[in-house]
Amino acid sequence: MNTMIADPETYFQRLLPERSAQLKRLETEAANEEIPIVGPVVGELLYILARFGRARRMLELGAATGYSAIYLAAAGRDVKGYLVTLESDPDLARRAEANLAEAGLDGHARVACDDALAWLERTDERFDFVFMDIEKEDYIKTLPRLENVIIPGGLLVADNVAFKDADPFNRAMFRSPAWRSVSLHALLPGHSPRYDGLCLAVHMA
Repeated sequence: MNTMIADPETYFQRLLPERSAQLKRLETEAANEEIPIVGPVVGELLYILARFGRARRMLELGAATGYSAIYLAAAGRDVKGYLVTLESDPDLARRAEANLAEAGLDGHARVACDDALAWLERTDERFDFVFMDIEKEDYIKTLPRLENVIIPGGLLVADNVAFKDADPFNRAMFRSPAWRSVSLHALLPGHSPRYDGLCLAVHMA
């Protein structure tokens, strides 16, 4: 009979994906400046999902300093895809742009300094992969627009769905016939916070 690994938290902490000196620097900056980032486990998951799905048109809602955008843009580079990432804070948007350029990924991503909800209301662009990491209370407000922005069969990944403010979004996603979704609560080393939820949803309409 199989038995569980002893102390799985410590065990999986040792299995963090390898990352560049730049990403490690961004992790240190995030810790020092209290900027929430997805960390190396979720970052690698985003790369794998986008790479496996051969996502050609990707959208990120909430760039911060560009940590997760680097993973997504790297997947885009590998499949001739492209990322649009939105950040409402001008200083953070500039830093995200600079960090993507430092990573050699500025040709595979564009940073737009804009409010995510306002941008979604006026865009006519369509995407096959969307990563959402904005204010959690705004998640529910994005749903009607995301149904127009994400192509049928496209993937939505929402971070921080274990936050209380994400509850209306979680309930709506669970009930909606337009999405087939699963919410996972997990240990996410390097993520802010370490234990959190992720929602993965395919647009079925």
